[in-house]
Amino acid sequence: MMTIKRLLGVLTVGLALMTLVACGQKSTESIIKNELKDSYTGYSENPGYERPFIEGSDTLTFDKKDNTITDSNDYEIYFGVISEEDKTSELKSVLKELDSELSNTDNFTIAVSKTVKNPTVDDATAFYQIALTDGGKSIKIYELRRDPRDYGYYEFSGEVA
Repeated sequence: MMTIKRLLGVLTVGLALMTLVACGQKSTESIIKNELKDSYTGYSENPGYERPFIEGSDTLTFDKKDNTITDSNDYEIYFGVISEEDKTSELKSVLKELDSELSNTDNFTIAVSKTVKNPTVDDATAFYQIALTDGGKSIKIYELRRDPRDYGYYEFSGEVA
């Protein structure tokens, strides 16, 4: 009888710990809905290959309904969220390199395309990592492409506009 009570106690504690861990993790949908703000003003020293990800100062506007990102010159690109299961080994490798920059952020991976709405891994032109801090008041956008080039990669740092 005592072993059954002990076993039930251990199972209850285990279940409580699993619930606490699960509640501590935010879903991508929750991050986009509750933390990603409508627009951010910031700067990137280097350009990405796709507009609106240009070098210099800019304001990026996120339309969460239509899944678009638009810059201050009205260049627009579609984005789609990439799930953990759909990330390629190349994407996972780059994300591993960015591990220290992404720690303590709420972050997610997006695929972008100029022509395809809600792009996936298969029809995207590029991939970027969105990292939010301070409840979404600050944003970093990291280009995940790692091809050889004479300059660095797009890394936008911004604040709510």
